[in-house]
Amino acid sequence: MTGSNIGELGEFALIDRITSRAVRTDAVQLGVGDDAAVLRLVGDLAVSTDTMVEDVHFRRAWSSAHDVGRKAVAACVADAEAMGAVPTAVVISLALPSSTDIEWVDGFADGVAVEAERACVALVGGDLTTAAVIVVTVTVLADQDGRAPLTRSGARAGDVVAMVGRLGWAAAGLAVLTRGFRSPAAVVTAHRVP
Repeated sequence: MTGSNIGELGEFALIDRITSRAVRTDAVQLGVGDDAAVLRLVGDLAVSTDTMVEDVHFRRAWSSAHDVGRKAVAACVADAEAMGAVPTAVVISLALPSSTDIEWVDGFADGVAVEAERACVALVGGDLTTAAVIVVTVTVLADQDGRAPLTRSGARAGDVVAMVGRLGWAAAGLAVLTRGFRSPAAVVTAHRVP
């Protein structure tokens, strides 16, 4: 059905296209396909949710569907990791215009799968609906694994702070793109796929 849109495909076929790429981990007792997923956890549960809206957080002219899938998972997983938790699973809600090409959904699902595998998280569920623009909401479920959460309010002078990546580059990439430029390429890439 290459070239068709999701309105022609139908909800359950669309779910199958997305979840067929899903990574499964040992933490998943029951994954996609039922009313809820069941996870095996050692410690307390840390939960974080991020939403990305087309033309606010990304534009299709700047970011491929693959980029959007990777970025959505990466941003949410990073929030749980910042708390000292071990991400185990993600739930993704996707709102799409009914005219969205199936190829876009396939690219998005591939990006989610790549980032989920990199982060060792399983896609365990989600929701689909239609909307005027693309809206992606990712919720990460993470295991504190017996550790106390690392909170912003718990930070003290003299604490060691570890950063991954280059601070400000994604924001710089967004600023470059919104002004109609495509370079420097390094900051544009940092915005598209952190």
